[in-house]
Amino acid sequence: MAFAKNLLIVLLTLSVHSVMGTPVPEEETGLAKRGAVLSGQWDTESVLNGRFLLENNLWGMSSATSGSQSSQVTSTNGNSVSWYTNYNWAGGNYNVKSYANLDLRVGLGKRISAISSIPTSWSWTYSSASSGLVSNVSYDLWLSNTAGTGGASASSTYEIMIWLSTRGGAGPAGSQIGTVNINGVNWRLFKGNVASWVVFSFVAPNEITNYNSDLKPFLTYLTSNQGISSSQYVVQAQAGTEPFIGSARLTTNSYSISIN
Repeated sequence: MAFAKNLLIVLLTLSVHSVMGTPVPEEETGLAKRGAVLSGQWDTESVLNGRFLLENNLWGMSSATSGSQSSQVTSTNGNSVSWYTNYNWAGGNYNVKSYANLDLRVGLGKRISAISSIPTSWSWTYSSASSGLVSNVSYDLWLSNTAGTGGASASSTYEIMIWLSTRGGAGPAGSQIGTVNINGVNWRLFKGNVASWVVFSFVAPNEITNYNSDLKPFLTYLTSNQGISSSQYVVQAQAGTEPFIGSARLTTNSYSISIN
């Protein structure tokens, strides 16, 4: 409903400017591309005809004493998406409150051995962030023994996280087991257990706000060095942020990914 109202406002504005002969500002025409503002705990919206799903996903909000979060797609360009998430969380300092993310919905269900590349480009920024912010900005890939899609389920075997940012002392599950150079970056590698699956987390030594690379080498490293079978299926590929406490507006200027 919010999107329909915004679209009506834009159309009325265009009509007024057309009559008056006044150029329409770029920021007004851009509103026609915006999605709905998602603020509910499990709110989602399909993007680019189902290529992606924007997920507000406030899965850990019950651990907060107060807070809220909203997310919105602001524009699309080809297979690239721009979006933001805005949040303010307090209490439950050691608990993740959410994982607002853009979830890839095409090209999944392939064995690692059948994937040649996972090219991705992600440009993002904190347009505002509190001094006490504890959070990460990360990719989240899910593996399974079966080809069905979706992560964090009984069929999940491995979760592969790639942290481009960690603030306020945020750390991944488990403990550090080494340092690995992948795509020219010396990532700190962590291993831990969550529910019924194993999680490997690659944490960048410094914040990376413009990442243009290939995620397949992370999977190649794990199959060659950490005992993950190349017959495992990639069933989900997400990119978003996990806040613990604090407030911020995380803006993704552009994001794209594909599994080839």
